[in-house]
Amino acid sequence: MAKILAALCVVACVLLACAEQKVPTQVQANKPLPLLHIQPEVYQLGDIKEGEPAIATFLIRNNHSKPIELVDIQTSCGCTAAKPESFVIMPHDFTQLQVTVDTIAKQSNIRKTISVKDSLGNEASALLIFNVVENPHLSLNRKIKGIFDGKCASCHFKPLVGVKEPSKLYEVGCAMCHGVDAEGGYAPKLRGYASLSALRTIISNGVGKPQMPGFSQKNGGPLTPEQITELSKWLVSLPESAQK
Repeated sequence: MAKILAALCVVACVLLACAEQKVPTQVQANKPLPLLHIQPEVYQLGDIKEGEPAIATFLIRNNHSKPIELVDIQTSCGCTAAKPESFVIMPHDFTQLQVTVDTIAKQSNIRKTISVKDSLGNEASALLIFNVVENPHLSLNRKIKGIFDGKCASCHFKPLVGVKEPSKLYEVGCAMCHGVDAEGGYAPKLRGYASLSALRTIISNGVGKPQMPGFSQKNGGPLTPEQITELSKWLVSLPESAQK
């Protein structure tokens, strides 16, 4: 009798476990699709050699019963271009969206956001992730301009021209690499520099890499000596660590 009861308990437990596993599946099946949808929502490209374009093809789906027109397509920076195969999408249809990223002067883990909006007010976004690795075929004798070249100039050169406020200069020209609080990101931390002259020299002349060229006008960058001095003073004045 005890063995029978034990067996019944095992069966009951198995049935209960199966029933619990089915609940999330059922909820997921009933979950409505967004009216405007980018697939995949996260695209992993893997390793890309510096200088070679990072290219990914997304699908933009119209899950609405009406035709839509894509009225706005935005990317997280100027080095990223997004071009749809068609701006008009029929009901329950899709179009391809080709995204191309210029990888010159980029390194390590890169994340780019793509956002779209349709004529009915629906919005959708997706994330493109890839890792830029060293390209031995790039010329070692190329001029060290890097982020001031090509499409990168729309983010790293033009927005800095004529900006006087040092905190704004940092926000526009430095934060994307060195972190919002200057605590470091893709590039090293800028807080804690004790030497004003050393920091001013680095900003002016760079470090000999395309990711950090000289920002002074004499080195092909956008900044005047006055801008570099004020930015350096502002950075040196920052406390060792950002207050949380």
